[in-house]
Amino acid sequence: MLPHARPITLVLTTLFAAACADTTHPSEVNAEELITTVALLAHPVDGGADVTATWADPESDGSPVVDVLLLNANTTYELTVAFLNEAADPSVDQTPEIEAESDQHQLFFTGGSVNSPATGSTDGILTLSYADADVNGLPVGLKDTLEVGKAGDASLQVVLRHLPPEGGVPVKVEGLAEQLAASGLASLPGETDAQVEFAVTVEAAR
Repeated sequence: MLPHARPITLVLTTLFAAACADTTHPSEVNAEELITTVALLAHPVDGGADVTATWADPESDGSPVVDVLLLNANTTYELTVAFLNEAADPSVDQTPEIEAESDQHQLFFTGGSVNSPATGSTDGILTLSYADADVNGLPVGLKDTLEVGKAGDASLQVVLRHLPPEGGVPVKVEGLAEQLAASGLASLPGETDAQVEFAVTVEAAR
């Protein structure tokens, strides 16, 4: 679990219980591939305390423990996204597996008051841009730059998409985020491993 440096407001509306597997039958998924926890770590680039937010349902019973979270206005963060299986003993960090198969995975960021390649918006209070790439130079999204503007509220949806080749042909190609912005998630190839939504409150500097 990521350490808690200060509170953050996090509301997660949807979590798909399996990574890289048939999410319609989560009980049949290999336990080593189960995702019970999604965690964010936001590091202020100009210094200050790290901010963490975690959603966890280790019992997979639909009763998650959810952090409540805040960001600072006019601040740029290095954002890291992690996926864990805390049903295992000891817990398993699934993030390295996603990193190892980064040419078949991509995260997408959307939501109200969010600017990103997947929204095509420019007037939100949160601006996200990819800060990592796979071996082909295509974005992954486990590491990102988060620029926070004025104080206010926003919703942030994070989608982890599995994009294995089809018929031996790669389907993770350039422009998928822009395709999502234009035509929606259903237009993308592959399948969704996790889909979460955060309520974010941005506080004015004190």
